[in-house]
Amino acid sequence: MKKMMVMAGLALALAACSDSEEPSVNGNTVEDGNSANENNAVDHGIEDESVGFTLGDDGKVVEADVPEEEADEVLAAYKEYIDAFNEEDLQRYMNVIASNPDGFDRAEDEAALEEAFKVYNTTYSTGNETIVGYEENRAEVFAEVDVLVEDPNSEKSTKQSGRQVVVFIKEDGNWKVTSLHFIGNS
Repeated sequence: MKKMMVMAGLALALAACSDSEEPSVNGNTVEDGNSANENNAVDHGIEDESVGFTLGDDGKVVEADVPEEEADEVLAAYKEYIDAFNEEDLQRYMNVIASNPDGFDRAEDEAALEEAFKVYNTTYSTGNETIVGYEENRAEVFAEVDVLVEDPNSEKSTKQSGRQVVVFIKEDGNWKVTSLHFIGNS
């Protein structure tokens, strides 16, 4: 999923800073960092370009009209998603992921995350969480995100900030993550 792709990119940045004398495998081409399948780091295979957010005249993110109870449930699912990741609780994290997510392979995401938890300490800090899209069984949550990736075996770390929209679907009465769209700040 996008978080994993961002984390992988940050992990590569940490690795690039290593003292290793080994040559880099990065050929500095457009294709570096993109997987061979259709679910690459840029769009995860998502063709629905209607996902996003709108800024009002005041520069603030425009909030969707959502019934209060549903809004509470969606934001609680978003919080659980972030908390489970930050606590590196893989099973808890996977419980918030849809059984057949759009745009990424659930098993691949789980395996990549399991490996990442072994290698790096990663923390997501979020703010301005806003439901920007809502239908009866689908919701989009916008957030401003700071991602800190630390190598526990050195003093190396990297931080990236950006904005994301996490798309949730209702599955068996619970809100589950089905896709994520991340825009890094330059």
